[in-house]
Amino acid sequence: MTFGYRRALRTAFKGIMSRENFKGVTLLRTFAPMHFEGGNWNEAGDCIRKKPFKNNEIRLEGSNLELYLAQMEELKWAENKAKEVGLKLRIMDITQAMLLRPDGHPSKYGHWPNQTVPMYNDCVHWCLPGPIDTWSEFLLYMLKMEVR
Repeated sequence: MTFGYRRALRTAFKGIMSRENFKGVTLLRTFAPMHFEGGNWNEAGDCIRKKPFKNNEIRLEGSNLELYLAQMEELKWAENKAKEVGLKLRIMDITQAMLLRPDGHPSKYGHWPNQTVPMYNDCVHWCLPGPIDTWSEFLLYMLKMEVR
């Protein structure tokens, strides 16, 4: 999974840097961690938390850490290449903040309680209000910083 993720990032960065006359800012939002407990998404894993973690209750590890590190390494590569062509790259690092918010996933609550729906618990997609809304706030702040 990490190999494919790296390739996708590298391809996207190369595509952006190959655009003639593009002088905008490229922003990378980091990986939003998974919060499955009791197994993976397709192995009875679930996002059961109803409140945020405290800083000392969880740490980035396993595939979450691998994906985050892949992003950081590909961003470093892209920053070096972007300097050569005069482009600006920025990072919106939401990984640690979202690691603390397992309560923002829909989990099994994507249908009515009385429905029998064969489905996997989809805790990767952020559909509930709260954590995902902060991304817009972060983005707005970053855009304001660019025009100063």
